[in-house]
Amino acid sequence: MEPNRFTFLNSTGTPSLSQPAAKKMRAHVTKSNFAKRRQRIARTAGANTESTTDERRVPEERNGDVDFLNGKWTGFDNSALQKIQELLYLEGRQAADNPTEAAWFNLIASEPAMVEATMAVALQHWSPSNSWQRKADYHLYKAVSLTKQRIASAASRSDGVLGAVVTMAFGASLENNQLAWNVHIDGLAHIIKERESRVPNSLPSWFIDLIVQDSINNIFGFPRVWHPTILSALGDYHQQSIPKLVATCDSVVQLGKVITSHHDSPFDTPLIAQEIEEPLARLHYEARSLRASDNLHIDAAARAIELVLYLLWPSQSTAHLTLLAGELGAVMRRFPVQGCSYMQLTSFQLMVGAVAAEEGSAARAWFIDILSTSVRCMQLRGWQEPLNLLKLRPASDIGLIDRFRHLWKELQKSDAPLGV
Repeated sequence: MEPNRFTFLNSTGTPSLSQPAAKKMRAHVTKSNFAKRRQRIARTAGANTESTTDERRVPEERNGDVDFLNGKWTGFDNSALQKIQELLYLEGRQAADNPTEAAWFNLIASEPAMVEATMAVALQHWSPSNSWQRKADYHLYKAVSLTKQRIASAASRSDGVLGAVVTMAFGASLENNQLAWNVHIDGLAHIIKERESRVPNSLPSWFIDLIVQDSINNIFGFPRVWHPTILSALGDYHQQSIPKLVATCDSVVQLGKVITSHHDSPFDTPLIAQEIEEPLARLHYEARSLRASDNLHIDAAARAIELVLYLLWPSQSTAHLTLLAGELGAVMRRFPVQGCSYMQLTSFQLMVGAVAAEEGSAARAWFIDILSTSVRCMQLRGWQEPLNLLKLRPASDIGLIDRFRHLWKELQKSDAPLGV
């Protein structure tokens, strides 16, 4: 594959564009970056309206950390890996829980571009302090530069480079930078096609699992890495489960819109049966058929879809929803790689479980504990409203947005102790 097909690099090097088009793209990217920078400064100011930034909330950089955070380190040792883990898992976690998770951290350490991309995301959301934001910008610049080098040297097929681009796309999603997200997603799609053309079914399981987890986010208009161009390359994975998952999620979105129309202007009984109840019954069947005891992520997505359907058109008791939410939580607890704090904070799969389970139930407490831990850790580091990550990005309203807003309000005010 020719390097100039990787359009996610064209914001800095545009070999496939004409000179006027390249100039226009660079201007557009620069304008967008400055606009996002102004938004970030505004959010920082908003986070500190009651007082100036409380430096006690921002972790002091110990000797040795300064060079690492500023990208002036020459090697990657165990202490550097622990620092990344501390930045990603805000409650202070510094060790892998199982061999699969250890392999994930080893993958990060194996590719400098992925190290830099991970540092960029972690530092950007560690503190609203301008000094931390500048460090994040510098690590993102290095991540893009290193990725360009890998592409030019035909090393783009490695899992590490794939992870670097996924991480940059995730960071752009958190920042609500649609332009950057589209660029990274486009590059990610090219990497997948390149790999699959050479070695079919060679994508790592962690990437497929991440896409599956994001299916629920996409239902609510907050995809982090879910995109049609990527999904089209994954048809043979998970025994054809992904195409079925895509079709089911799309149908859920359409049904949600129909139900919203009904609430706005009530349908008559025959139309309810035709437009809501019949499609609903079919989707319940499809969701249950997706359950897979041998694939935790597909199984969790299927159960989350079932909960979404019950929330859209209640037909079961609260006790039944609580039981199903408990099953969802039990499956998610078995994920071999647990998401970082920012993945958890933006997980609509977790949020669906929280709003579906009954108040005061053990099932609900588990979801709330995970979500509130991430919120409180960010608050302790100077972010007054961490869930602005969700609020500032318009979500698809298929009839549940008010439930999520109520949940977000509860999480922002949570006084529960941090779970470690």
